Amino acid sequence: KPSYRRVLGQLRHWIRRGMDNIKMLDVGCGTGTLTLQCAGLIPQIQHTTGLDMSDNMIAKAQEKTARLGMEKKARFTVGDAENLPFKDNSFDVISCCNSFHHYPHKHRAVAEMFRVLKDGGHLILIDGRRDEPFGYFIFEICVARIEQHVHHCTDKQFHRLLDRAGFVDISQQKFGVCPPALMNIARVKK
Repeated sequence: KPSYRRVLGQLRHWIRRGMDNIKMLDVGCGTGTLTLQCAGLIPQIQHTTGLDMSDNMIAKAQEKTARLGMEKKARFTVGDAENLPFKDNSFDVISCCNSFHHYPHKHRAVAEMFRVLKDGGHLILIDGRRDEPFGYFIFEICVARIEQHVHHCTDKQFHRLLDRAGFVDISQQKFGVCPPALMNIARVKK
């Protein structure tokens, strides 16, 4: 998926700049595809944890992990993005791809991500981009009708959420056409 390629590319960029021995959390991991790609493709990642609210998704992720023999590098847990079951300052990197629109209290999820990141830790948050007419049609009309109770943030809403949580060095990259997406990158100050 294009979002996964973006996450892997961003991780490689940070590694070229000296990041090593990375402990990573993938919030809203689904069946663990991105979590396992990061663990398997990037040697500088010491350990990855995938978190999802769905028991079924986590069970599938654990089956994949066992099948690939990656139990030492990746683990999965059922949990809520708005109340992360981890200690403060636990992770170097957090990714959250294409699940953020499901979170009813987005400010809580972002605050929790900030809490569990180490000083200097990085966040990669990707979701559908609704700021252009085609994106608005896809996400706020089509997806909202099918999935109900979802909301895709505007570019400004994302920036404001990250800023209010305490993140610094916030940047946004638009990518994709069908569907359009937005990658938000931010850091916890050292």
